[in-house]
Amino acid sequence: MKLITTATELEKEFRRLTKQYDNFYWATAWASSSSTLFKDLFSNKSKIQKIVVGIHFYQTHPDFIEAFLNDKKVRFIQQPEGTFHPKLYLFTDNSNKWELIIGSANFTNEAFSRNTEASILLSNKDNNSTDTFANAVKLVEETFADGKTFNKSDLDKYRITWKIQRQKIKSLSGQYGSKKRKPKPIYEVPMTNRSWAEFMNEVRNDPTHGLDRRLRVIEIAKELFESVNHFNELTEDQRKFIAGIPNKLDIAGAEDWGYFGSMKGAGIFKNKIKENDRNVSKALDQIPFAGQITKRHYDNFIEYFTQAFTGNYIATATRLLCMKRPDTFVCFDSKNRSALCKDFGIIQSEMDYERYWDDVVERVYDSDWWQNPNPTNDTEEKVSEARAAFLDSLYYEE
Repeated sequence: MKLITTATELEKEFRRLTKQYDNFYWATAWASSSSTLFKDLFSNKSKIQKIVVGIHFYQTHPDFIEAFLNDKKVRFIQQPEGTFHPKLYLFTDNSNKWELIIGSANFTNEAFSRNTEASILLSNKDNNSTDTFANAVKLVEETFADGKTFNKSDLDKYRITWKIQRQKIKSLSGQYGSKKRKPKPIYEVPMTNRSWAEFMNEVRNDPTHGLDRRLRVIEIAKELFESVNHFNELTEDQRKFIAGIPNKLDIAGAEDWGYFGSMKGAGIFKNKIKENDRNVSKALDQIPFAGQITKRHYDNFIEYFTQAFTGNYIATATRLLCMKRPDTFVCFDSKNRSALCKDFGIIQSEMDYERYWDDVVERVYDSDWWQNPNPTNDTEEKVSEARAAFLDSLYYEE
């Protein structure tokens, strides 16, 4: 019997056992295909007798499933009740010659590299070895009977759901997508833990801009978007208002066009808005008026926006986004980025389009004040409909 507590030792033993023994009987909750050990397994797939892999919580990578499509010796299982959660790896030649690793490690790259795991290595030389071997085989046999072999149709459906669930799992682990710093647990990110009442209290205490004036800017932008089918159908001054650049729009409250991100210094951007570049309009067409914005919507917006602007124009892009969907986006500019990044627990430098979604929007979606708005009057109701944009009032610094 041997206790294994390091990833290096665990990998070493797996590689030895994979090479040494002729038959594999495994049951593991999750599996991935990015480790060296996966390559060892795949190159020795003729030794597989029965392997059962769980797919609970969509933690098993679809590429692992794809490697064993239609393989009668590898099945995947999702118990109707409870969770399939064993980590049992039996390597054997016969009932008198075998070794077994059992413990906390799934067959994933993380388990053999970054995770803290603890496993026990047993063999036919240990006490009670006959019962241990029989019970290990029994577990694999019984769960294998409840599993299923995946075909391409099964994989296609699983992969779609896996992609949808992936970001949720990353958010819970504090990863979000940025790998430039050690992720914080989500409960340590100050912005995510504000209640709706706390959020509204800070919005009301905005010392720079009045709440009513900010709401009026949101209202004008909404009216302008709803008056046409496409952004390029607006007049030049209407487009400039939405874009956050100086204009002559003759509407009460239009003088506050710079709230939520003034772009008056963005020369190239101002020219594109004046010229009515169709790619800007096409970009905004990708963002629907209703329903939750997905990464696909955002990526489609960026695809067209970058056809109009070569380079990193995150401030101007997010100004347009927050005017179209102020419930989801906040303009990320020089006046708010320092305080916002500190409170979000993210790196301020090198913010780009991809990081904005991963580091900002995903944290917004995970926040209590965003998930659970509880407006108590008409004003709060209007703020709730533009709550992400109002982050600017929390973090604005002259």
